[in-house]
Amino acid sequence: MTAPTEEDLWNRLGSARALPFGKGQIAATESLVRTADAERLPDLQYAARLSLVRAYTHGGEPAKSFVPFAWCLAKHDQGEGNERWDYILFWSFKSIVTSLTDFPEVPLDRTYAVLDDMERRYRAAGYAMNPVHQHRQIVARHVGDHETAVEQYRLWAAAPRGEMSDCVGCEPSAKVAHLSRYGRFEEAIEVAEPVLGGTFTCSEQPNGILSSLLLPFVRTGRLEEAARAHRQVYRTIRHNRLDLDLLPRHLRFCALTGNHVRGLEILERHLGWLADAPSPDVEMEFCAVAALNLRLVADSGHGGTTVRRTDGEISVQALHDELSERALGIAARFDARNGTSEQSDLIRDVLASEPIVDHLPLSLTSPRPVSPPQTPAAPSLPDTPEELADLADQHSRLSAYEAAEAAWAKFDELCPEPAGSLLARRLSGSATAVVDTDPEAAVRDWLRAAELFAAEGDEVARHTAASKAGLARYQLGEPESALAALAGTAEALAGLGDVEQHVRALLRWSLALSGNDDLDAALEILGRAEAAATEVPAELTARLLLLRGELTARSGRLDEAREPAGRAVDLFAEAGLAEQEAWARLIAGRMAAASGELETAYATVRPAESAASPGLRAQVRHTLGLLASDLDLRDEAVAHYRGEVADLVEAGDLSGAALAQLGLASAAERAGDPLTAADAAEAAIEVLEQGDDEDELARARYLLAGAHRALNQPDPALTLLEQVLGHFAAAGNQPAAGQAAETIGDLLDELDRDAEAASSYGRAAEYYTAAELPVDAVRNLRQAALSWQWTTETDQALSVLAEAEKSAADLDGDEPPIRWERAMVALNGGKLLGAAERPEQALPRATAAVELFLALDATTEAAIAAGLRARLLVDLGRPAEARAATQAAIEGLPPEATEQIERLEYILASLDAE
Repeated sequence: MTAPTEEDLWNRLGSARALPFGKGQIAATESLVRTADAERLPDLQYAARLSLVRAYTHGGEPAKSFVPFAWCLAKHDQGEGNERWDYILFWSFKSIVTSLTDFPEVPLDRTYAVLDDMERRYRAAGYAMNPVHQHRQIVARHVGDHETAVEQYRLWAAAPRGEMSDCVGCEPSAKVAHLSRYGRFEEAIEVAEPVLGGTFTCSEQPNGILSSLLLPFVRTGRLEEAARAHRQVYRTIRHNRLDLDLLPRHLRFCALTGNHVRGLEILERHLGWLADAPSPDVEMEFCAVAALNLRLVADSGHGGTTVRRTDGEISVQALHDELSERALGIAARFDARNGTSEQSDLIRDVLASEPIVDHLPLSLTSPRPVSPPQTPAAPSLPDTPEELADLADQHSRLSAYEAAEAAWAKFDELCPEPAGSLLARRLSGSATAVVDTDPEAAVRDWLRAAELFAAEGDEVARHTAASKAGLARYQLGEPESALAALAGTAEALAGLGDVEQHVRALLRWSLALSGNDDLDAALEILGRAEAAATEVPAELTARLLLLRGELTARSGRLDEAREPAGRAVDLFAEAGLAEQEAWARLIAGRMAAASGELETAYATVRPAESAASPGLRAQVRHTLGLLASDLDLRDEAVAHYRGEVADLVEAGDLSGAALAQLGLASAAERAGDPLTAADAAEAAIEVLEQGDDEDELARARYLLAGAHRALNQPDPALTLLEQVLGHFAAAGNQPAAGQAAETIGDLLDELDRDAEAASSYGRAAEYYTAAELPVDAVRNLRQAALSWQWTTETDQALSVLAEAEKSAADLDGDEPPIRWERAMVALNGGKLLGAAERPEQALPRATAAVELFLALDATTEAAIAAGLRARLLVDLGRPAEARAATQAAIEGLPPEATEQIERLEYILASLDAE
């Protein structure tokens, strides 16, 4: 193998510096230092060590930077350091001072000596004192010399910025840290505001300044800004161990805003990073704010909750004690070096902190704080088994099942071994409680109750219990025996004189028939129930009306169905039955939506959000989310889907909550809130990855990719989109694969990765062609041709253009989407052929594009095509025709197309000037 030349080694240095900060860059630079030493290349030895200082500082190993920095400084003083590296050497002073402060083993005198040396060299080189004052205040603040810290801050703020000053993001971030330490939170925000909306060139921003602003935002009541900053930054730093130094600020934010449960999650996720803490200072801060969150969780009654870490599990309380001791121990080491109590005082203040606000909502995917378990006050209940059974039956009829269970619980205390009719009633109550979760047990209990009622001579109760067992049998998939039982019990009750129980039996019979899709028979039995219901409770009348509405709608008579459903809503409301009213509103609202009356539907369902049952409330909010989306009420849609997620979590339906998160993600994306969209999609993915619904998982990844794209995070977006594409391609879902490939092409186009974009558009065209979606295929072919043109692959671009033109010509029909694609292909053809210096072939395409766009009233595109035509005519030596064509294009545009007219008038003026 040929030994590398010196030029090769310098190229290796450039490549190493271009690597991402971290262990890889450190290893590459260390290797180069060893090679430079072995080859005795003084200039490279010097430059490589300066690069190593940078790699250590930003790669999580700042303590290792001291030796190569001292080596370079010595070489510089001996006249052996190339002057072209002086800027980097002097710049490194800043990180060295900070790092020396962060290690309690380093004597404080050494830090002050380096600071003095830094000032002397900066003055000699003519650099501004701005960074010197900055770093003097850092050290003074660290040791608790507050008078000096404040004075050095004043001098820092007064000194002009210079070549050695931190970037426009980092310097304000450092000032925010100082001002926050002294409670000057409004000033901290004022310092930061001018740069927050700007463009940062530093890898540490905007994450650094936004993290520094979390405390000022909270302290000044800017809670929405604080929540958004936390969510934005944490999303980008949580996968990068090198950002461990920022995590304490986010953990403290969680504790101060009542989000200590989220703080616990963050702590558990990153606890293993402490093993690689870049300095004792960062370790101390992390341990302190982690312990604060743990204390708040323990104070809420959950100190026994376990936390996972690499060596097993540990309780919240035990981990709090461990991390508190660890933080205080490091603080004591700092104070021993500094000769003050500053760091211990600060850590004790952190450990004793209390939330500033009870709970700042972040997003639905962030858990709310837990509260100590509380036992609700026991309701006032009767004192005899008979009265308790009556009360429980009454609650059950009104679907107040929790109240019924409370009554039965007291019944069990007073009458642990009932007999006769009381036993029968208890069995019936037990069946009602479990019918949804264990219908087989419910059937057994009701049938046993029926036998006991018969033995007691209570025929009404006997047949009522048997009727309930019949409906449960239907739910078990035994339609024939169920319908026979329901018919028999209803007929038996008809002759027993209890109108209410007879009508309820008919209602059950009709419900089973409707479930069996025998709508005519269901309506017939329902009619019998309505005819018999002369004197029954309003609640029962409302149930009959609601079922009539549902059956009528299923029979295809939607307009007729809405009236009884609306009457059911009113009756439930008049009876004060909120849950039943909510269900009826949901049904009536869906009917209105199916009739196309979306606003009426939304207004009908909206009050049902107050339903007590989380399962019903989730259905209501899901429907409201759909309606709000269709009505373009974007913020309202987000709120409804958020509520649905919370309700399903409360109900214990985590799979359902994951799917609801997808609705939330989609709604948030449309509302322009990519942070919420990303949170929701990621929460859904965590659940969906544990299941087998690969299509929904792919959908979640597609939504998350869209959120990453909106957040200007293209790399994770591309990774996710490739996963989505792979899934749908393997599943044979050609349209979805085409959409994923096209989205990848769009993203690559935005990144100016034109060859890759062209390839992806080509893939999309193939998928769409296979799916027999020719319009979509044409769109991607023309996009591919343009992308190839940007790569200067002219032949490839023209080849794909020809394919696009042939495919456009073969499109069948004259619908607007087809005409649009033909116009775009013509416009792109004119552009590509014009760029290929073939104006005679480009001109007819540009001319056709003008006409096609005008026919579609696409004035902007028509003006663009007209401008292209004018340029082509000039290229062909026909300026008079160019003027005439441009003037004709102006006259062909509607007067309101002012922007397009101005564009063409500018072209016309340019032609006249020539």
